[in-house]
Amino acid sequence: MNENGKISYKQIVSLIIMTISPTAILYLPTLIYKEAKQDGWISIIVVTVYSLFLTFVINKLNLMFVDKTIIEYSVDIVGKYFGKTIGLIYCVMFINLNSTVIREFSEFLAGPFMMETPILFFTIGIMLPSIFGVYKGIEVIGRTAQIILPIFIGAVVIIIILGIKDMNFSNLQPIMEDGFVPVLKGATRQMSWFSQPMILVIIMPFINNPQKVGKTSYLAVILTSFLILSVNISIITTFGCQTKIMIYPFLSFARYITALGFIERLDSIIMFLWIGGVFVKIVVLHYCSVISISQLFQVKDYRKLSIPVGIILIVISTVAWKSLVELKDYIKSFNYYFNVSIQAGIPITLIVIEKIKRRYI
Repeated sequence: MNENGKISYKQIVSLIIMTISPTAILYLPTLIYKEAKQDGWISIIVVTVYSLFLTFVINKLNLMFVDKTIIEYSVDIVGKYFGKTIGLIYCVMFINLNSTVIREFSEFLAGPFMMETPILFFTIGIMLPSIFGVYKGIEVIGRTAQIILPIFIGAVVIIIILGIKDMNFSNLQPIMEDGFVPVLKGATRQMSWFSQPMILVIIMPFINNPQKVGKTSYLAVILTSFLILSVNISIITTFGCQTKIMIYPFLSFARYITALGFIERLDSIIMFLWIGGVFVKIVVLHYCSVISISQLFQVKDYRKLSIPVGIILIVISTVAWKSLVELKDYIKSFNYYFNVSIQAGIPITLIVIEKIKRRYI
């Protein structure tokens, strides 16, 4: 595989936040509101508990096999046949997930900003630096995330602060008017995003002081949750029930602030902010895909796969969906259940099997 780079356990915070947040703040407010309405903020708290539990399971599993990825230690746990099958499933999952993210990125730029530009232009535009980042290795990816994170969070916080004056917090009432079921439905809509600390199952062997990853990964989940919670509350208190018909609610929020005359061209700031954030997410998932495939098929130098996998991602993300509506339907139906069952189901199953083996066999 030939990856000798190492990142600090502190950089894991940046990687986890930037893997979840960029697409979450753009799409989740609308998805949550359709299910939980004004109780969306409660749904975020509920799904955060799920994410912390999943992160706990992943950390425990990783620490049982510190120097291995899930592609490698799944063979140790369930044998060569089932282990290789799990490895193949993860390869498909990472490529599938990243393809949807790349298409979301392209649709966001093509829709509100550059409608006449072909989707392929944006897809190639983001994949070229991603290929370069994967080729340079995990250290470069970690440093990039560490640089972009404070800019990303700072910009989001400033935009929220600028809009506080026009927020109507009565839009958050009544609390749980229709009971707890809509809250749970809102939480399930977010599970695919909040399952993405699963990047740790691939990145763990490349972290200095892996024993310290636990606390920092929990911190990353909590900070991510707080960021998404703040965005969600800001949008609901500003737009109320209009949230459910918005395509890009945080972009609408920024444009609303611009219309009030606080600052010009906030939507352009959002565009550049999101490009930086989603680039980190794409390159992390691209890296996980390449490492998974190289280990599954025993390719000595993973860097040889950065371009072929990049081409596969370009093709799938460009031709798999005809429109944004079709992409959203795919994410809502197949993609959601497929990703969550792998991201959560497989690690939980593996740790149960390994615990039983170590205790009774």
